Amino acid sequence: MSPVETTRSITKNSMIKPIMKPIILLFSLVISSLAGAQTLLPPPAMANVAQKRLIDEFIEVSHYREALINYAKEYIELKMFDYDVDPPKELLTKDQARSIIKNFDFDGFKVSMYSSFSLIPEENLKELIQFHKTIGGTLSRGNSALLMTPTIDLNIKNQIDYAIENIKK
Repeated sequence: MSPVETTRSITKNSMIKPIMKPIILLFSLVISSLAGAQTLLPPPAMANVAQKRLIDEFIEVSHYREALINYAKEYIELKMFDYDVDPPKELLTKDQARSIIKNFDFDGFKVSMYSSFSLIPEENLKELIQFHKTIGGTLSRGNSALLMTPTIDLNIKNQIDYAIENIKK
């Protein structure tokens, strides 16, 4: 290597080192702050034994199963046709819709209800049960009104959408 090339190499290396230190320091700070920002999510709410008993009683006296199935039927009716085309295109037959409702796994869905309703204080659950007992368990004609949380809504829609996808196969 000639003396000129050696000088260029030294100059080039000496320019890189001062630039690299702040970049490495900044990179380290970003990585450490991102790693520290990662926190564990709290576990999902779960009902205790007393709450489960109250929730089961609420489901029974409010006819929640029937109301939830009515809600599912209405959701399926919305999914039966593609209204974005003219004329609307049938995506699901009535027999397929009936099959989805018939095979709806309400007992498997109870986990979602236990989780959602466990956030309601026991005293309020008792009052809800008493209220439903006094009105005969039906809030509306056709039992179409029900206590709904975003979690229950999302889970029932996901379960129905999954059933629709599988029935089309």
